Amino acid sequence: MAVQPLETFLSAARERNPDAQQARATLDQQKADAFTALGSQLPGVSVRANYTRNQYENQIAIEGRQILIQPKDLWTGAATLNVPLIDLANFQRIAAANTNAESYARRLEATRLTVESQTVQDYYQLLANLALVETAKNYLQVSRENLAITQTKLRAGAATRLDVDRAIADVEQQVQQLAAANLQVALVARDLQSTTSITPDISSAAELTDDLHPERELAFFEQGLSNVPSVSAAVAATRAAQQQATAQKLALVPTIFGAFTENATNAPGFEPSRWYWQAGVGAAWSFDLTYVGNIRSSDAAAAATQAAEEKARLVAGDSIHHYWQTVVAGIAQSRSARAGRDAAVHASEQAQVQYRAGSATQLDLLQARRDAFSAEVTRIQDDANLLNARAQLRLAAGWSLLAAADSRR
Repeated sequence: MAVQPLETFLSAARERNPDAQQARATLDQQKADAFTALGSQLPGVSVRANYTRNQYENQIAIEGRQILIQPKDLWTGAATLNVPLIDLANFQRIAAANTNAESYARRLEATRLTVESQTVQDYYQLLANLALVETAKNYLQVSRENLAITQTKLRAGAATRLDVDRAIADVEQQVQQLAAANLQVALVARDLQSTTSITPDISSAAELTDDLHPERELAFFEQGLSNVPSVSAAVAATRAAQQQATAQKLALVPTIFGAFTENATNAPGFEPSRWYWQAGVGAAWSFDLTYVGNIRSSDAAAAATQAAEEKARLVAGDSIHHYWQTVVAGIAQSRSARAGRDAAVHASEQAQVQYRAGSATQLDLLQARRDAFSAEVTRIQDDANLLNARAQLRLAAGWSLLAAADSRR
């Protein structure tokens, strides 16, 4: 068994990560607010009913006709249909609420990409740390074998007690390296688990390598900058703020509304029927200095949101540029690290042979082994960094790694 595939962690992170869940709940709230804004401007119905017990009953006679004015048991009922006819300010606020919900939908995608970014970074670092553990184990085993050889030479008179002490110190140093590597595995595995709610299988290391192919030109990744979720969210937020500013100005326009009421009572009085309706149209307009303040405030808020949009665009572009350049440098570093590792391992093997033959000192052997260990650590970390940079480049360009993996299936 080895660490689960990256797609397993990405899928879990998008659904279970607290940041993603919070963004999804916020989006649902914004959609509900937009629906509420729409509902407030649609025709509405209100119904009321009353029952009254009177001490006396009153009637009058007009032209031989008895008209009941107040019965002992009086009930009345009314159903009113209210229809906003012209309310430009609130109509504009409805549009702003819908645009704001759109902005939060894009923010959800941006949050999911951020969660993917953290997952990818933890994943490749975990693979690197697991590889370092295996490397540390191997070099610890080699150090113990060297200690046994040195102790054998001491008994044969071909080595000194100082040589044995150096070999023991080398073993203990490798023990410390292994403990440090195990600590990093435990810490990063916990970070990955917290991000994705999945416990990584760290029973064995997985292959960690890159084919060192060059990425496509920078312009290819920058061409879709406006579609990066963080940028499109900022664009929608700017548009919503501008719509709110327009709504504040339209509040100076009179509102026109209509109403239709159907009444029912058991004491219609002078009405010819117990059922009768009323209809009317009204207009309302008001003004005070708070309107001017609200207009200025909303205009300033729109300007601030537009500045935030420009910042989001710059940050997204800088991120794409950063990771593209990191990949370019990472390819060169990984290639150099592999060549250095091969040379250091070969030197360590030669030093081991020469030490056994007595033509190299123990210091030469220890130094060659430390160089080989350091070169292997560098190679592992450089490969992990390169793989992470390739993934981060695509995430910075607004491409979900999980969606890309699904399209390959």
